[in-house]
Amino acid sequence: MIRFFSMLPLIVSMNAVAHTSYKSEIKCPLDGKKFDIYITGSYTTTNTLKDFQKQGYIGDLYESSVVSCPNCHYSGYVSDFDTSFTKDETGILLNLLQPFESEKPDDVMENEIAVQLYLHWKKPMNEIAWLYLMASYFLKGVEDRQEKRKELQQLCIDYTLLAIDGKEYEKKEMYAVEYYLVGELYRRIGNFESALKYFDLAEETKPKPDWLEPVLKEQREMALNSNDDNSI
Repeated sequence: MIRFFSMLPLIVSMNAVAHTSYKSEIKCPLDGKKFDIYITGSYTTTNTLKDFQKQGYIGDLYESSVVSCPNCHYSGYVSDFDTSFTKDETGILLNLLQPFESEKPDDVMENEIAVQLYLHWKKPMNEIAWLYLMASYFLKGVEDRQEKRKELQQLCIDYTLLAIDGKEYEKKEMYAVEYYLVGELYRRIGNFESALKYFDLAEETKPKPDWLEPVLKEQREMALNSNDDNSI
């Protein structure tokens, strides 16, 4: 889940509707490298896409959610940097990061690295699913990386279903929402049979939020028409 911060931003817009952020220095818990990041202070949405990606005056909301050490590429939320590790655990984590040491991670890879760390720490499956979903947002509209986007969406599906099976969601209405998300991601990758299956599960699951019913109807119709639009 994205971590939000309420500290007073250093960058303030003249408009009431805006994105604000502030600069912060953090230290990598593995190699001690200090570096600057920008953290979202506030933002305003004007729309939410059918895969829950926020639109509007959000600035680098998703880009700044997961950050990466420029030296060893340790990646995660800001709270993942506010920690310390034993010598043995540090060695294990540095070894886990070795496959990424020769590359400069982009936003997608930062999320993928965070996934590897979260899997090592046995974090909840819904947190893994969210990291993959957020990574897929970065590739919206990037024509030559649509297969990668679909790969990330499939991974989000896989871990969301594990989270559902593990009953990880505290609010009961979230199960209908997550079934809908699985159906919508299946539609986007062109698996219309599975999309309809999970849309039906979302429809049958109670309780569900009021806003979900019309969205389900609309996206189910797209699946019936074999429409795999991955941009809406």
